[in-house]
Amino acid sequence: MMPWAHDSMRLGASASPTNCGHFSQVHLREVSPDSAMKNLFVLLFLIVTTAMSAELKIGQTVKLRSVNFPNHLVSRLSNGRVAISDAGAGTEWIVRTGLAGTGISLESTSGGFLRHRNYQAWVDPEIDQDLYRKDASFTVEDGAAGRGITLRSVNYPAHTLRHSGYNLYINQSNGSDLFNKDSSFVVEPKECWRSEAGYRLKTKKIGKGSLEKMKKFCDDNEGKCAAISCSKKSCKAHSTTGGKKSSGKSFSTHIYIC
Repeated sequence: MMPWAHDSMRLGASASPTNCGHFSQVHLREVSPDSAMKNLFVLLFLIVTTAMSAELKIGQTVKLRSVNFPNHLVSRLSNGRVAISDAGAGTEWIVRTGLAGTGISLESTSGGFLRHRNYQAWVDPEIDQDLYRKDASFTVEDGAAGRGITLRSVNYPAHTLRHSGYNLYINQSNGSDLFNKDSSFVVEPKECWRSEAGYRLKTKKIGKGSLEKMKKFCDDNEGKCAAISCSKKSCKAHSTTGGKKSSGKSFSTHIYIC
């Protein structure tokens, strides 16, 4: 038994995770020592898996990887259809505020938004139409398979995005393990930094710290940070990318490309 768990108060816990990754309520009940330990592990598992659920940040470029076909990414095909594919083309999506005014929308980096049409998923050019905006908007939920995310249609709220025969559709869940996996996708943020060696930046410095700290600083100050220069473990964030070739010292420059 854990040192903080007393014999006089053996408690089990069950939790209800919300879409924001927090627990809305914890119910306590008197249970046996073995059940208490089992429930403790269940609670820890819920906390860890909920915390690991990736969030979608507006403006972020991401890839969505299938949970049960991990070599396949959500992709825009040449005919505009959306499917999971291992071909490597049309796999990047920009997260936008939901066109319908709620949730999120996914814009293909080659243009157009992912939307459902006749229950099929397509990338269509944006048009000024209420139906289009609703078809292209989804709410983000924790993955039905226990990891990743699931995208729920805004205007067909009983339907979620899932793959079947590799193509993507919006369908109602039948509660099966297969459907849960088909409708779950792991978010992979695009690496927004291109590394270049041998350049020393001579521009305005707006931050200083480790490389990871400066990357976070730039992410949190979107539009203000264009590059990071590092010498050994010390890095500086810069507002512009101007620089010159360095001699005698080894500098690395990280250029923000998203």
